[in-house]
Amino acid sequence: MPDTDEIRRLLERYGFSEAAADAYLAVVERGSATVSTVADAADISTSHVYDVCDELEAKGFVTVKSDRTPTVLRAVPPDRAFDSLRSDLDALQSAVDDRYQRPGTADEELSVVKSRSTIIKRLRSYIRAADSEVVLQLPARRLPEIADPLRDARDRGVLVLLSLCGDAAPDAETAPATGAPLEGVASTVRLAQPGMPSLLSVDQERGFVSPATMLGWDHDDTRAITFTQPDIAAILVGSYLGNYWPLGEELLVSRPPDLPRTFERFRPAVFTAALHRRSGRSVDAECYLRETGTEEPFETRRGEVVEVRQNLLAPSSSDFGFENSLRIDFGEETAEVGGYEAFLEEYETKRTTLRPA
Repeated sequence: MPDTDEIRRLLERYGFSEAAADAYLAVVERGSATVSTVADAADISTSHVYDVCDELEAKGFVTVKSDRTPTVLRAVPPDRAFDSLRSDLDALQSAVDDRYQRPGTADEELSVVKSRSTIIKRLRSYIRAADSEVVLQLPARRLPEIADPLRDARDRGVLVLLSLCGDAAPDAETAPATGAPLEGVASTVRLAQPGMPSLLSVDQERGFVSPATMLGWDHDDTRAITFTQPDIAAILVGSYLGNYWPLGEELLVSRPPDLPRTFERFRPAVFTAALHRRSGRSVDAECYLRETGTEEPFETRRGEVVEVRQNLLAPSSSDFGFENSLRIDFGEETAEVGGYEAFLEEYETKRTTLRPA
């Protein structure tokens, strides 16, 4: 947990003056406080507190009750207070994105690789850089070469969807062909038929795809294509989850992670919610969302997850391969929530926090 100095530094980075940061923290730590209390705690003059709190009230971080004596300052709940800041940052990011000219050429974003050893090195490198999600299919005999980076990714909380191509495993705890232990290498492991193509997508941004022979024993003159294009990764993952993943036999599923946990990407949130509900646990979701297909600002809403639509875990509950959504009871309504840039669900979310209900 960040200490007071770190919180103050972050507030100053996002536009708070030093006095405003100290005054705000004094109010937050007490819930509400008089002007004189804030002045003493923040070590600023009483008159300066009035100026600072006008600034904080205009930004939506405190309310000022000046109709009573002494004047009382009350902290706005942080989830509401920071919504406006998030909305401003979203608007700024969108504006900059519109002007951003991505560096590099197509040759740098797409490349053809002839060497099996080069592909294995890139596999390890890409997996080590993963922040939230690894989707991987490859011959089972290659698992020992990348097992350590996969376990490290799992230790960081990365969702790993792993499909191993080969003959049936001797049991659900070891990999086919090698007998290597599966525990800890993936969030869930499936057994695919031999001869399936090899592919990797990391954080839906970069990866590779190749024929099965590229990483098989009978390696010939086939080539792999590596890419660093989110659009290509999105198409690859959507096609894979819709066409190849459902054909695999589920060998292993990890235990549900402890909650609360915040997810910047939606598929790991759906997987985790499905795990907990499959284990009989109720889950609440706090989503930073807006109505799909609108330019409305994002806002934070919280409710209980009453249904999960997914095909990441067996049995599948989705109508098509890449459908991932949460049906959430917000109290005033129950609605379908999808990931950022969703188009089927009623709401799209940029960030999701799951908590025990």
